[in-house]
Amino acid sequence: MANTPKGKRVHAADGSFTVRARQSPGSGSVYAEGDKWRATWVDAAGKQHRIKAKTRREAEKRRAAAIAADQAMHDRPTGADTPVADAARWWLENLAAHRVRNTSLIRYSARVERIAKGPLGAVAVSDLRAEQVAEWVTKLMTDGLGPKTIADVLTVLRQVLDTAVDLGHASANVAKRVPNPRSAPRTARALTVDETRKLLAEARRDDRCGAAVGLLFVAGWRVSEVLGLAWEDVDLDAGTAVVRRAGVYVEGKGVGFGPTKTAGARGVHHISVGVADMLRARRVAQATERLRAGELWTPYQYNGEVVHPVFTDPGGQLIRRQAVTKAIRRMAVTAGIGADRIGTHTGRRTVVTALYAEAGVDLADIARHVGHASTSTTAGYVRDLGRRPQQTAETAARLLDAQ
Repeated sequence: MANTPKGKRVHAADGSFTVRARQSPGSGSVYAEGDKWRATWVDAAGKQHRIKAKTRREAEKRRAAAIAADQAMHDRPTGADTPVADAARWWLENLAAHRVRNTSLIRYSARVERIAKGPLGAVAVSDLRAEQVAEWVTKLMTDGLGPKTIADVLTVLRQVLDTAVDLGHASANVAKRVPNPRSAPRTARALTVDETRKLLAEARRDDRCGAAVGLLFVAGWRVSEVLGLAWEDVDLDAGTAVVRRAGVYVEGKGVGFGPTKTAGARGVHHISVGVADMLRARRVAQATERLRAGELWTPYQYNGEVVHPVFTDPGGQLIRRQAVTKAIRRMAVTAGIGADRIGTHTGRRTVVTALYAEAGVDLADIARHVGHASTSTTAGYVRDLGRRPQQTAETAARLLDAQ
């Protein structure tokens, strides 16, 4: 006869007590470790896992999701015979869909379908070999797919096979043995200080996208953060703007609001006088359009609150990032700096490069300015070192080779 689970008495100050039930068998334990909470569980293959979270509730929630995912996969009758196509689609629906933004999910879906409909799709995850993956990569290159696109698809395949390994359906992730194809050096453009000033001069003539260009090329914001800006977030007199949300494209619905790409972007940002003036012009122009539209003006809410977006079309709908890109290129041509390799992310590279190479600002301060989580990411945006190498050499000579 099985033992009857016993509870744990929790005594109160008045002498009474309550009984707290134990965790069900196999569900593991939940405990505090430093300033974090840990939750353990055992999968269907007998492997123990440990989950870390900031709160007990979050740890329990994440553990429940992991257990459910494990059970769902093992409830499948095919097990280790699951084709790569089915494993990839299951991964997309049950894991990726709950962890990435809608815009990322659209890209992930396309990569999963490329995997599923290719020659690897019908192969069982337990039978897949590294040479099959390598041959598939070669075929993608022969078909004209770019190295960056192939690398992105390979990343998804590795994540799918990692899940298969975790669930006991495959003994190894063979995709990790296949390297990404070699990519050509990045040639992404950053504007010079003079080019940026010419571009901003043209931006001041545009009362719809001008302020967006200012936030991109002076504040270094991502375009999603720019499109997520609402008038409730702006204090023009104080010269500040708060990043709270992002403007994201939702398949079948168009542009709407969603979370920012990283938590580091959220918070108060200082904006220049010039950008504040462009925002004032945007507000006046938008007020005129709103009067004309009347009841046809598009209302927005986000997280249960009414939101009044800054960057809208004449009917009040959020503009798409493509509209901002077109505006930047039009302004660039008019300014005489050319539109070659220029887009919304050019602003971020321009700000980082100018602050580091021209002004000598510390990378940590630049990272905070543009909302990067780490200085290593910021360093990757630098396109020109300016006089920094020469200045460093002069400093070394002055200190070490003084005569």
